[in-house]
Amino acid sequence: MNTIIIPTTQNIELEYPVAEAGDRIVAGLIDIGILAAYTWFWYWVLDGYESYDSFEGYASDVLYQLAMLPALTYSLWTESWLQGQTIGKRVMNLRTIRLDGASAGLGEYLIRWLLRIVDIWLSAMVAMPGLVAVIALISGKKGQRLGDMAAGTSVVKLRLVADFSETIFVETEETYEVSFPEVRKLSDRDISILKEVMDAGHKQQNEALLARLSQRVMTVTGIKTDMEPGPFLSTVLKDYNFLFRD
Repeated sequence: MNTIIIPTTQNIELEYPVAEAGDRIVAGLIDIGILAAYTWFWYWVLDGYESYDSFEGYASDVLYQLAMLPALTYSLWTESWLQGQTIGKRVMNLRTIRLDGASAGLGEYLIRWLLRIVDIWLSAMVAMPGLVAVIALISGKKGQRLGDMAAGTSVVKLRLVADFSETIFVETEETYEVSFPEVRKLSDRDISILKEVMDAGHKQQNEALLARLSQRVMTVTGIKTDMEPGPFLSTVLKDYNFLFRD
């Protein structure tokens, strides 16, 4: 299973599984079904509007073309409205995300929509619709068709590989007061190791391990305190998250 690690603004990294080609194809078929139903509905409505009068027939054609605009821009406006999802993607629990961790915006969605012409429809002229996209998805490791490569995006399954509790993130309130500003001497890597060892110490009820870890943190940071190892390490973690949350 290929995965993508996405950095966040909270000094943590989230790992998502890349959406498989089969999942994206199913999502695409769901969207095509929705568009087919939408197109048939307007054809049925406007067919009854036509008459033998040439002007009214022309007006019906214009209305039909206008009605088709939402269908033509379906992926663009749904991904913008549903934050990286079409209805098919939502059903399949998929989402378009930026690889740098920032939120995808209209610019990225527009690039992906424009390059659908190459990824999906141009290949229909020589073989089958979507052939270029499928080849790109299978050959790469980041789940990217050409539109994704150009936009710096990918499509992932909304299921974290690692549980959120396994990250170094600890939520703090806006009114939280830092006890040990010396934690600035620690790095993300230091805090990640601290969290991992601390969790293991609590799980094993290993007070000696927590004590050694606590002493090590004091040595590195220069912190002096009489707090018990468990509460001290938890406070260090909270202080670090509060100081570097932006």
